[in-house]
Amino acid sequence: MSNLRHNTRWVLDTAESVVAAGTEVRIQSLVYVGTTNGDDCILHDGNGKVIWKCKLGTVATSGYQASINFGPGGQTVDGMDLDTIDGSGTLFVYLRRQ
Repeated sequence: MSNLRHNTRWVLDTAESVVAAGTEVRIQSLVYVGTTNGDDCILHDGNGKVIWKCKLGTVATSGYQASINFGPGGQTVDGMDLDTIDGSGTLFVYLRRQ
């Protein structure tokens, strides 16, 4: 499957893809659903700075999740690039409404 963007929720499952180049994006939260313990997910901004990275723990099973909430104001970034996503994992990006 390729990356899908719906209004305030983006579903990302394809690595090495620029999701939003040169666009200011305000992220409310991220949820990574992996399939195997040790799976990695790394999301950069358009300048190569790490927005968030995670590695699923050694007790992970299918459907295991890792998440972060950036608080009431969200996190504003300059573009997004999904650098790494292992296996059949999916990163859900929830955007903050302006």
